[in-house]
Amino acid sequence: MNLPLLLVSNGQLNYVRWALRCNALRLIRLLILFAVLGFSCSNALARALDLEVRTLDGETVPLSSFSEPGKWTMVMMWTTYCGICRRQYPAVSAFHDKHKDAYAKVIGMSLDGYGEVAKVRAYIASKAMSFDSVIVEADAIAIAYKAFTDEAFTGTPTYLMFAPDGALVAHVPGVLTMEAVEEFMRDSGY
Repeated sequence: MNLPLLLVSNGQLNYVRWALRCNALRLIRLLILFAVLGFSCSNALARALDLEVRTLDGETVPLSSFSEPGKWTMVMMWTTYCGICRRQYPAVSAFHDKHKDAYAKVIGMSLDGYGEVAKVRAYIASKAMSFDSVIVEADAIAIAYKAFTDEAFTGTPTYLMFAPDGALVAHVPGVLTMEAVEEFMRDSGY
């Protein structure tokens, strides 16, 4: 089956290719921004789980605090105004519920921004989301996504797939079937 997954084979090599394309001034600005965002540029792809996010209670934590050793972690980036996201929540929640006690979990990442925490909380309460969500600034995620994947962030929903060892192994912008995710996990060799 031809999956719509964009595989990442070697994070450091991808980062080096990306860094070599940057001019010196742009690279310096990005290094400063990466330091502010809370992750190391020397191995940005491998450190994607170190990205700092905020809980809905306002606590700043690394994304890795939501992952569990030995489990797949799928991050669903969403916004309160994304119609496609709304249609994906039931399937993503069912995937999370099916696998959370065994080998996979889902973390939601609202890109609505820190100023919209109350709106995000109310939105989550009104939807059938069974997975935890954090909140981030969309601009910061767009920059981080480019560093992690060497691709431009195109909007929500977007999914990041972390292998049980914490490595970012796939990213998918747009609609994703949970059957494709399960097949990818089965066939990936982890």
